[in-house]
Amino acid sequence: MLLSLGMLMLSATQIYTIFTVQLFAFLNLLPVEADIIAYSFDNKTGNFDDLPARFGYRLPSDGLKGFLIGARPENACMPIEPPPRADNASGAFIVLIKRFDCNFDIKVLNAQKAGYKAAIVHNVDSDDLISMGSNDLDVMKQIDIPSVFISEETANSLKEDYSYDKGGHVVLMPDFSLPLEYYLIPFLIIVGICLILIVVFMITKFVQDRHRARRSRLRKDQLKKLPIHKYKKGDVYDVCAICLDEYEDGDKLRVLPCSHGEPRQTPTTPRHETSTLLPKHS
Repeated sequence: MLLSLGMLMLSATQIYTIFTVQLFAFLNLLPVEADIIAYSFDNKTGNFDDLPARFGYRLPSDGLKGFLIGARPENACMPIEPPPRADNASGAFIVLIKRFDCNFDIKVLNAQKAGYKAAIVHNVDSDDLISMGSNDLDVMKQIDIPSVFISEETANSLKEDYSYDKGGHVVLMPDFSLPLEYYLIPFLIIVGICLILIVVFMITKFVQDRHRARRSRLRKDQLKKLPIHKYKKGDVYDVCAICLDEYEDGDKLRVLPCSHGEPRQTPTTPRHETSTLLPKHS
């Protein structure tokens, strides 16, 4: 039974994890996680690390290709200039934004309103990567483009060799691993609930077994009503029907309803302890 409960707990956690991943994917609520692959006009290629924002939609499974343009104004704390008209219908633009002066979500929202398909925010005077977050639920709900954070060194490399005016383009590649915090706490809650159910089941079974055992035995008042017989050689029964021990002269026996004798206690040596609970016999 415990094995079955363990398997049930494992199945429940697996179902929960799969359901969570599919739900977030269906709603496009998975935080974007990507690496940036950049291509220059002369077929030079560069790979750069980034860190995803904790808001916005996920990237397409095959990545998001676009032309990189610097934001104007650079910090994107106010409405920015829209991207130029693309030479072909498939052209998408990704904006490069400078950190500081306002919240990350405001920068990304301004990029979205200007018509960019994604935003890349870069650090200033530092190569540290920061996970961009939002404390404004109303602003966060409006954001439906992905965004990532990069170092200042990466930003300089992108601007020098891979920007739109240099004839290059970039591809944001997704990583579909679900962040730990999205399912760890609910997972632990499910495990805790399953453990509680196991404990409750064990306690209930123990109480039921005790209750069942008591129902199958005589009560103390019934036990006292059983007649007592003093054994002597030659009696019909000379062996205890319960413990199969032979009687000795002088043993006091309780006469069971089935007419068998059960040792009560000898006057001298207590070879049998006094039995207080006996099985019922018809």
